[in-house]
Order: sequence, then structure tokens, then C-alpha cells
Amino acid sequence: MRAALDNLPERRFTPEDQQAFAALSGDTNPMHMDAKAARRMQAGRPVVHGIHAVLWALDAAGDLLDGVGALTVRFDRMIHVGDLCRLRPDAGRAQLTILVDDVAVTRIDLSPRTDPSSQPAEPDAHSFPLEARADAMAAAFPKASAALGPGFLVDLAGLSKLVGMVCPGLHSIFRGFSATRGADAVGSAMRYAVLRDDERFNLVTMRVTGAALSGTVEAFRRAPPTEQPGVDALRGLVEPHAFAGRRTLVVGGSRGLGALTAKLLALGGAEVTLTYAVGDGEANAVAQEIRAAGGTCAVLKLDVRQPIAGQIPAGAAFDQLYYFATPFIFGKRGRGLDPALLGEMMAFYVHAFYELCAGLRAAGPQPIAVFYPSSVAVAERPAGLTEYAMAKAAGEVLCADLPRLLKGVRAHIRRLPRLQTDQTASVQPVETGSAIDEMLAAIWSVQAGADRAAT
Repeated sequence: MRAALDNLPERRFTPEDQQAFAALSGDTNPMHMDAKAARRMQAGRPVVHGIHAVLWALDAAGDLLDGVGALTVRFDRMIHVGDLCRLRPDAGRAQLTILVDDVAVTRIDLSPRTDPSSQPAEPDAHSFPLEARADAMAAAFPKASAALGPGFLVDLAGLSKLVGMVCPGLHSIFRGFSATRGADAVGSAMRYAVLRDDERFNLVTMRVTGAALSGTVEAFRRAPPTEQPGVDALRGLVEPHAFAGRRTLVVGGSRGLGALTAKLLALGGAEVTLTYAVGDGEANAVAQEIRAAGGTCAVLKLDVRQPIAGQIPAGAAFDQLYYFATPFIFGKRGRGLDPALLGEMMAFYVHAFYELCAGLRAAGPQPIAVFYPSSVAVAERPAGLTEYAMAKAAGEVLCADLPRLLKGVRAHIRRLPRLQTDQTASVQPVETGSAIDEMLAAIWSVQAGADRAAT
């Protein structure tokens, strides 16, 4: 299998490719264009336009497009910007498969051309303008344009705009489509009608018709970025001076559980410093909200992927650390153990965590109480999270040994259930625990440990 994959057409989509296709298609959805926005979506990082990947595959397919009149496409997994994509043609089955890490991410079935007059009637409920031009599509995808017609490619690009910008729109994931070639014409608009909106699976099915294309489209309606409760909603959960005198560092406090923890600590009177690696605007917004409510909050840029030394200001003294740094958790594709992914998980949950604890300990003589959020995945072993569970388990061992490795540092572990965060948001509704209850329990366990250390 390895040898068979060595000579396949391949491509890495770049941020510049994203910009070019967005301008071509009109699909400027932030999940494709904005790394800061994408980190708060289910994808975790920028995703290649699915239609762009399909057009690349069609253009690279060559003679397999002779006589093709219909496509059935299934997007099995997202392609992230920078992934190495390989195209595996199967002439015997008239199928194209896009692979990433030898795993099929997109499947394209090719069918012979049929009589356009046999196609279903056009929907007339809604319409939207197409951005793509025939000459631009022909220049970008010359072989596909010659075989299928530039108008068909213009309509295919319109499907990207439909799903990403029109219906379901910004909060969507393209599942797939079936498209039949019609007349060799170039249109300026596309019509669509919603055939079914299945709330059980958040799946929207649409009928589409363009000048050169007719067919059906399926897309999931995904959840918008998760917003944790504001300070006003949290008032009364802790006494105003419950954590007075505590100097707390909340790593990853710009969003999610880290932001929630920072707000709870500040409401209890703690001096909070929250960190961010990318989202400076989000971090400052959380800090401003805390300050407006009368709390104390500073903001510090800290990237655990870089050496910790030099990132902590000289003279900074903290007696509590809450560690919410995390990579993208749900990025695994293959079934086997992924050493590179395991290394990334270990870097976040073991190596950087220990380096940070050591750096804080070296900054002053005060004991340090640490909160380490582990996961029920350590025991439950959900599919696709082997490397994540292994790294969290290793982190638990490190936490147990911290008092021996770093005198004066004691960690408090809590295996968190699935909670509503940006990373855990899913297309289909999933029952989650209470983030507020879990974080309050974590905070109180740290306070109790700190009190014991001080006596």
C-alpha cells in the first residue's frame, strides 16, 4: 500500500490558496480564512474549502473525466490548511479519493452524462448571486473546465458559497452533494430550496439548480462558538472575599473553561492573571469584564509551545496555577497509534506543564497549589482519543510526583466529564456536564490544598 501511494498527485493547500478560492467562489466563511476564528469552531484550525479540494481532484484526474456527467461527493473528514493531500484515482470504479495521512477524507464518484431534459424541475424558493467567472475557473482548473465545461465549475463553486454563506451559512459543515451536468451554459445565479431540515441530526438537505448543474446538497448545521457565562451570571456563587490574597495564574484563560475559572476566582477576590497564546482580543475582553465588575485581572501572553523561560515576567509571584493549555483534541484520522500526535499531546500536558511549574517555583519561595484538568477519557477510552488519554494519564503521574520533583508544588487533579466548550461542541446534540459546577469544585479543592500548605 505504501508503494502504491508514492506516485499519487499531491498538494498542500496554503493560506494564499484559501484567499484565492474565497475570492473566486464568494465563500469567505471564517472557518476557512481566519485562524483565530477557526480555533473557536469545531474544526479547531482553518479548513480547506471542500469544493476547492474537489475541483483540484477533478483537474488532476485527467482522462477519467471523459464522458462524465454527474458527481456524487462525500466529505468524510475535514482537510486542514497545510495537510498533505493525495489523490487516488480508481478508473475501474470511476472514483476519486482524496487522502490525508493515508486516510480517505473526500470521495468523488463519477457517472456518465445523462439527458439534461430528464432532470427534476428547478426549485424556485430562493436564489443567490454567483461570484465565480467562467474565465477565472478555466484558468484555475483548465483540465476540469475543458472536460466538464466552465459553467459547471462555476456552479460547483456556487455550492461552496451556498453552504458556507447562505444556507445553513456561517455555522455549517458541508456533508456532500450530488450534481448532474445540464446545458453547457454559464449562469450568474443559483436557485435552491430546502427539502428537509432534520433537527435530530442538524442535517439540512437542499435541492439546487444552476445554469449548468442540478442536484442535491447536504450540510450540517453546527453550533456557534460556545460562550461561557458572564460575570453577572456568576455573582453569588462565591463570597466576595473567599479567595482574597490569592495570586492566581490561569493559563488559557482567554476562553472556555479557563475564562470561566478566571471570572469565578476574581469574583472571590483573587488577583488573577490570565494568559493567551493567540486570542489577545478575547483575553483582553475577559479582563475588561472582570475589571468592570470590580475584580483584579492582568493579561499575559504565554505560549506553552515555546520555552517557558523568558515568558514569565521577572519577579512574578503566584501561589496558584490553573492549567488549561490544550492542543486541538479531535484531529486524529488513522486508526493506529499516531506518534506525532502523541508527541504533541505530551508536549502540552506533560513537558510544558512541568516546565511552567518549575519556572513558577523558581520565581519565589511561596508554595504553589496547581489545578490540573484531567479527563474521564483516561478511564473510558473513547474512540479516536487514545493519544489524548495517554498524555493525560502521564500528566496525572507527573502531578502525583510533583511534591517530590518540585518541593512546595502540589497538584490537584480532577477528571472532567465532557463539558460544553469550543472543542467539544458537536453537530449532533450531546449531553454535557455543568462547567460551573466542575470549575467551582476544582477551585475549592485548590483552596483547601493551599490552606493546608500554609498551616
